[in-house]
Amino acid sequence: MHLAMVKMAIVQPKKTHLVEVRGTTQNSKPYHYTYKYADLADVDKSIMDAIKKTKQDNRPLLTYYFDIDNGAEGVTVETVIVDAATGYSVRTNKVWFKNVNVGNAQETASLISYGKRYSLSAAFGIASEDDDDAQAQKMNQSQVVDENAIKIIFEDYVNNHSIKAKNWIKGKHDKATGDYIRQLLGDYELNHHLDKSKQKAIDRRKEKDQQVKEAVSKIKKPKSEDEVIKDIVDKPKADPFPDKKEDAPMSEGQQSLFDDILGD
Repeated sequence: MHLAMVKMAIVQPKKTHLVEVRGTTQNSKPYHYTYKYADLADVDKSIMDAIKKTKQDNRPLLTYYFDIDNGAEGVTVETVIVDAATGYSVRTNKVWFKNVNVGNAQETASLISYGKRYSLSAAFGIASEDDDDAQAQKMNQSQVVDENAIKIIFEDYVNNHSIKAKNWIKGKHDKATGDYIRQLLGDYELNHHLDKSKQKAIDRRKEKDQQVKEAVSKIKKPKSEDEVIKDIVDKPKADPFPDKKEDAPMSEGQQSLFDDILGD
């Protein structure tokens, strides 16, 4: 009831902002058109003026706020209208816009502003823009690809195994964005395959080198001439006639000489 009263008091804002749009379609056909719109401030002013007009006992009948979700895939906006007397709130249908400028704060802020204006206008029955505006938004989004931002997300997925980045990559995308993601995936798979093949070749070469090294270590080197002579000289000589010797008694002269040497 209160929402209906406020809507009836709204004066449509003037569309004072002019936009010129140029671009190329997916079929490479150029397009060009202009349209006018009322910005978020104009829409908000029209609604606030109506709320002031419909005050009862110097109290507003209702107020509103936005519920915004700036996700990895896009921006979702809801307008939540709160009845000031009862506290009862009602939410508008969510409006979602794909964010092809992920990582660009200024472009993302502009998209959020557009979403708020679109949601607020729908909630209070305001025609804030020409009909061509929605088509322009769609055409622009289908053509623009922020390659740097997509690379950041892709590298986060590849290097850090980010679940958020993975979900974004697997999510819904326009054709241009999807084609670029597939290109990155193809390049990654190719490079990954080449890296694995290169590493396998290195591992095989290391394994072969180790086998050769072990085989060489098992081969006995021939002794040099000096080493052979040394072995012959140092080797203790065996008695050639160990069984031919016998203990013979000494003569008296030998015994006397032996005793003299011993000093006996």
